[in-house]
Amino acid sequence: MKTLTYFSAHTSLNSKPVMSAFLASASKHYKVVENDMSADCAVIWSCLWAGQMAPNKEIYEHFRSQGKPVIIIEVGALNRNITWKISVNNITTQGYYGHLENLDWDRPRLLGIQLKEQTRNNGKILIAAQHHKSHQLANLKSQEGWITQQIKTIQDQTDRDIVVRSHPRSPLSIPSQLPRKLEGTYDDFDFNTNYYCVVNYSSGPGIQAALQGTPVITSELSLAHSISNNINKIRRVRNKANEQWLTEIAHTEYLVEEIEQGRWISRLEPQL
Repeated sequence: MKTLTYFSAHTSLNSKPVMSAFLASASKHYKVVENDMSADCAVIWSCLWAGQMAPNKEIYEHFRSQGKPVIIIEVGALNRNITWKISVNNITTQGYYGHLENLDWDRPRLLGIQLKEQTRNNGKILIAAQHHKSHQLANLKSQEGWITQQIKTIQDQTDRDIVVRSHPRSPLSIPSQLPRKLEGTYDDFDFNTNYYCVVNYSSGPGIQAALQGTPVITSELSLAHSISNNINKIRRVRNKANEQWLTEIAHTEYLVEEIEQGRWISRLEPQL
C-alpha cells in the first residue's frame, strides 16, 4: 500500500472537518502518515504560501521535484465554505481534477449552484486581483504589472471606468479598493458582480462572476478560461457561461460528506 502524508500544523482554522473527512477516506486506500517527506504522495491545505500554510511551499516543491503527486485541498469557489476544491499538483488549469468525463449532469443542483442571468450592470470594468503569495501567480513576475497591462489594453479600446479590487488579505501597491468582510462569516467578503465585465487572472472571482451571468476575461490558467472573452475585443464581450462548463466545474469541488465517502478518489486516481 502506498503512503500518503499530511501536515496538520500547516492548515487553516476552517480546515479541520474537511481534512478529517479527507483522511478518513484516504486511509482506506493509503497508509496515512504525518509529516513524512519520504511518502509516496502528499496532501496539503491550499497553495497559498502565507501564514500557517507558508511551509507548504517547501513541501510542495520537495514532492514535485521527485515527480510525486501533491493533492491540494482548497476552499471552493462555487459555494464558498460549503464546497471544497480537491486537485492534483495545482488548483489552476495546470492541475488535475478528472472533471471532463463521466459527468453527472445533476451535480450542479446537488451542490446548490446554477447559472444566473445578469439583470443590470454599472457599465464599469472590474479587475479582481488575488493574493500575491498564491501559487496561482507563479507564472507572473508582478501582479501589479499584469494589472497595469490589462488597464492599458482596455483604455486603448474604451473609455469605460475601470475599478481595481485587491485581495482582502493582500493589498496592491497600486490604487485599488479593499473588499469588506461580511459579518458572521469566517472569511467571506463582499463581491459585487454587477459590472460590464470582470477581469481576473486565475482565482475565484472569475468563476463567481460567470455564475452570476457577468462576462469574464481570464488568463489561460483560470478554470473559467473556456468561457473567457478576449480582452482585445473589450467592446464585444458577452456572457459565455453554459451548462457544459457548469457541469464540468461542478466536478472540481466536493461537499464534506462526499470527501469522507471518497468521491474524490475515483476522479483523481489516474494521477495518483
